Amino acid sequence: MIFRILLVAMLVTVSPLPAMAQGGDQAFDPLQLNIRLSPTALHPPSHLIKQQWTLDGYRLGRLGPQSPQAVIIEDDARRRLLILSATDEGQVLVYQVGDLPVDVAARLRPALVCGRTRECQKQRMDPAGELGCLALCLLEHLHE
Repeated sequence: MIFRILLVAMLVTVSPLPAMAQGGDQAFDPLQLNIRLSPTALHPPSHLIKQQWTLDGYRLGRLGPQSPQAVIIEDDARRRLLILSATDEGQVLVYQVGDLPVDVAARLRPALVCGRTRECQKQRMDPAGELGCLALCLLEHLHE
């Protein structure tokens, strides 16, 4: 009987609490987010947009018919957090549509530098394309 009580007590103290098992106590890691590509530009309804930015000083190259026109960054529960979308003029719009524990605006400039260093403009033939490359740069700099 005592052995059973000790076993149960040990399991209770060693096993994680349900909130921790669901990620309640984990640090935010943007590199664990999912990236989905869209063949059409996306512009969410205004009531869903928490913040919006234009990547000033960055122009998309000529996108081919197979190139993604938008990138959706979401978590495993498919809750959208960020959307990068191309405009007809070749600009990139960034929409924050979910809650993030980091200041996205402060990370946009370093992400642009990363995009230039990584030469995202030359990755148009890659299936992820130029916008996918920019999304990876943004996620890497949200991590810092």
